[in-house]
Amino acid sequence: MTYLTCLYITLYTVCITESISTSLNYFSLLGFLDHMRSSIFNFWQPPFSQNSYNERKVKSFILNFGPQHPAAHGVLRLVLQLSGELVERADPHVGFLHRGTEKLIEQRTYLQALPYFDRLDYVSMMTQEHAFCLGIESLLGTTSHTALYTHIRVLFDELTRIMNHLLAISCHSLDVGNMSPLFWAFEERERLMEFYERVSGARMHAAFYRPNDLDWSGLNHQFFTDVIIFSRNCFKSLTEIFAILTTNNI
Repeated sequence: MTYLTCLYITLYTVCITESISTSLNYFSLLGFLDHMRSSIFNFWQPPFSQNSYNERKVKSFILNFGPQHPAAHGVLRLVLQLSGELVERADPHVGFLHRGTEKLIEQRTYLQALPYFDRLDYVSMMTQEHAFCLGIESLLGTTSHTALYTHIRVLFDELTRIMNHLLAISCHSLDVGNMSPLFWAFEERERLMEFYERVSGARMHAAFYRPNDLDWSGLNHQFFTDVIIFSRNCFKSLTEIFAILTTNNI
């Protein structure tokens, strides 16, 4: 039996046996018990306020984004000030990308220091090499805008830029729920990484450029022919990516 049932029986028995000396009658006992029962239940039912948005107060708080977050993967930390889901302030800490490259290359020649720059940005490898070579050539005063190696550098910079766009667009489409462009984009990206491999032997960290020169061992007529064929045929995949991203509801 519940507590209220036991209490009801106990009080009822006492009132019946002491009916001569008490002024409570049966009906007043029932009213007393009803009042007591309602009081107990009211005690255990807290008053609920109206669920109004105006009464809510959103508190700003500080959140660390990275460097352990998968989107930052060890190279970036953001200290975010959030108000609900709104980012009010962001304090970037880019020191996680700093790996002491300047200190490491102090004891190395220009050629030995070149591979370090591939690893500073592992989706724009040759453009990092290009920046390093241009800095050396500017310091030495040997910059050339008409040499053949300059044109080949620009060619590989553009191929690298296309690789970056394919990676960015396809991964963003995957993040928002569209998977198909990833396969088409990475198929074309593999062809571009094959060009990297043919001239340097490495798919990513090429170490292909040289100050006032580059590595000519992998360059031949067939290579440039394949680049022309790629530039002509890649539009099929790009058209498919464009169509599925612009016409499909995500």
